[in-house]
Amino acid sequence: MHEVSALGADTIRFERVYDAAIEDVWALWTTKDGLEAWFGPEGMRMEVSVLDLRVGGAFEHVMTAVGGEQIAYLANLNRPPRAEVRGRFVELAHLRRLRIRFDIDFVPGVESYPYDMLVELHAEGGRVRMVLTADRHPDPEMTRGATIALVSQLERFALALAARATKEQ
Repeated sequence: MHEVSALGADTIRFERVYDAAIEDVWALWTTKDGLEAWFGPEGMRMEVSVLDLRVGGAFEHVMTAVGGEQIAYLANLNRPPRAEVRGRFVELAHLRRLRIRFDIDFVPGVESYPYDMLVELHAEGGRVRMVLTADRHPDPEMTRGATIALVSQLERFALALAARATKEQ
């Protein structure tokens, strides 16, 4: 059984700086449209079904592989191309900090375990420094896949942020 790391040493960490308003960065993490614009990695479609933005509130979504490479990768792991993902917000500080605890219960043959993702936002003179920390998975191959997915998601995050800024002009 995977123990909750409390986002300590057993984590993956990413840091990015964006020329953006902190409100726009926050909105990409806290709205249905924002999350659907980037939260799935390349080749995956993400649909938010429940988004209750409060401590204890649910965050549920469906992740579906739509790209050939992603479909093949999941098939190679004997995993379905579609996963219903359930989580809840365990920490929420407006425009500063957000922690989501996902229930990883959609992997065939793997006992359910918690998976935390923490986002910290720091406004720094017209820019936003975003630190994303996520648990490692018990299985090294899943951690490798999650790391690749997070890199892709962060690339999509930057594109969604740029598109949002263009739309607002």
